[in-house]
Amino acid sequence: MKFRRLIGGILCAAMVLSSSACLRSIAHRKSSNGGVSSERSDTSNYSSEEYLSRPEYGNETVGWFSLDDSFFQWYTPGNTSTCVQYAKSPYEILTMDVIDAEAIKQQSGADFTSKEAAGTRLYQLQQEAETSNIEKLTGAREALGSYDAYQVYCYYPDDDQYLVMWYMDSPDRTKVYYVAAEFRSSEMSFFNYAQTYQMPGN
Repeated sequence: MKFRRLIGGILCAAMVLSSSACLRSIAHRKSSNGGVSSERSDTSNYSSEEYLSRPEYGNETVGWFSLDDSFFQWYTPGNTSTCVQYAKSPYEILTMDVIDAEAIKQQSGADFTSKEAAGTRLYQLQQEAETSNIEKLTGAREALGSYDAYQVYCYYPDDDQYLVMWYMDSPDRTKVYYVAAEFRSSEMSFFNYAQTYQMPGN
């Protein structure tokens, strides 16, 4: 029984880690020249028409945001195929994704909910904080708009960057929806855009 739970935990961690690929834009690493490199998308790779075109702010797979036309589609290399991102700048980014909780349950034999997803992500960040400069790392039960959610957040002082994540169960509990907001301390109101999130079918 313990072995089955261990396998289930490993599979859950792997699924959350793969779904967290959307967050690679905030994963900072020291570059070989001693500076800080981030894996943010480079806006110079896009034509102004392609990069600044006004997109639909979501889809039926991950959900929707209510945003104004100052947002543009954002792309982070290595994202999952379902990940959707919008940004106002390379430092203010919203992310949506979905985790197939039913598939994880079938593979591991263990239930997978927003609580497990948030707990796994919190643990990953705690491990990362042992070698990286991460502050204010916190996990809590905190609603996102009208949805019950588990929230994980932290602050990267070297980049003056907040990262706030929410995990929510679908009504039928077959999926876990994921929303994240990244923003600088000078743009704290950016957090409010995440509050406009709507699950698919709502």
